[in-house]
Amino acid sequence: MTKIAEVMGKDKPCFEDLYLAEFKTNNPHCLFSIREDYLILDRPWGTDDTRFTFKLSDLSMIQDLNNIVLRPQFDAMLHLDSNQIEFFFAYLDPGEEPSRSYVNLHFQFIFRAENYECRFDEPTKRVYELASRLRRLPSERGIVVAPQLDAFRDVQRLDKLPAAAKEYFEKKTPRSFYIKPEKSILSLDIEDIARHLNFLLNYYDRRMPVIEIRRTDFQQSYQRIEPRRWIESPFPPASTVYPIDDFILQLMEVARETSPRFAFIYYYQVFEYAGFYFVDEKAKREIRRFLRDPSVINCPEDSISELFSLLSDVAQNDEARMRKVVEEYCDPAAIWAEIENDREFFEKSITFNGGFDLPALVAKDTSPETWAAMWMPKLFDQLTKIRNCLVHARERRQGRVISPTRANSYKIARYLPVIARMAEQIALRSS
Repeated sequence: MTKIAEVMGKDKPCFEDLYLAEFKTNNPHCLFSIREDYLILDRPWGTDDTRFTFKLSDLSMIQDLNNIVLRPQFDAMLHLDSNQIEFFFAYLDPGEEPSRSYVNLHFQFIFRAENYECRFDEPTKRVYELASRLRRLPSERGIVVAPQLDAFRDVQRLDKLPAAAKEYFEKKTPRSFYIKPEKSILSLDIEDIARHLNFLLNYYDRRMPVIEIRRTDFQQSYQRIEPRRWIESPFPPASTVYPIDDFILQLMEVARETSPRFAFIYYYQVFEYAGFYFVDEKAKREIRRFLRDPSVINCPEDSISELFSLLSDVAQNDEARMRKVVEEYCDPAAIWAEIENDREFFEKSITFNGGFDLPALVAKDTSPETWAAMWMPKLFDQLTKIRNCLVHARERRQGRVISPTRANSYKIARYLPVIARMAEQIALRSS
């Protein structure tokens, strides 16, 4: 206790500044605390599920942390002293496929005129020592980083494990995957290298394991808006619905169960599908009136011209028919209720990762009355631009993209209550 008091004394550097200065510089996301005679290292990969606990007396192991870097994107360790990256992998059975094909694989990877030595090999002693100090904590996000370390920890305490767990390690060989570059690992864009290496590995062997790249934008705080519950009032005591087209039903069912990106596309396909079969009510009335004219059998010239005009209106292009579908079947008041539920979001211009920009959908002073007057075609045009970016990679008129990032998924999710409500109204009213 005397040594701890000396280290932690007033006006003296704290323990981690004294012994872990380089580690703190290279791993700014990590948190330290001291409890009794232990150093606690929290958030080693930037999440709250993992903790390492070291005895303060184990200074050699603590100081050895200065030789490693932990990047939140990877279940890996960067070894500064040996200049190699160790990606944690698993225990493999070398006698079974597909493990047999790569358990001892060594190869060269040449990328951007740089050579990288790649291999599957035994985990380093450093990994086992770190794993032996691993503690798992409840996570608010349900994320588990570096799950491979659980096995590397458990193999060191087989005497405390049940028989079934001990059998797991029989005949198995522990493996990590290593990348050793020619230049300093701290100068590398590891994510860029890993993405290209993953592509190559999967190209040559569909069963080859690849490097997991964890998106770090999950650490950012994105506001989640609870969708509006009632469309008008509590659930009606009685309601009537006509049979809905089965394909539209399938689109709606899949949209509810998939990611925001694909859900948006499926809801938009309801517009496309209904628009393909759509003939607006005015055109229907005019055609009925024309066919009921007793003199139409004589085929007068003016009647033929009128028929051509009517049929030309019916044979509008796909986008024009979709606009008609939305305009005729969607209730702007119901859509406004969804927008008002997340009004702050829709009052701002939105910039997606990839450079695609959307102006604000509504202004701060927009009222239900002004919305009813201006909602078409503005809303339809915005939804169509998003759809074009998702399907065609680039919005044709702007040449901008919506990158497949988690941040963009959060933004697209904010549009889902609006486009879902529109698709539901079309499904009900076009049946």
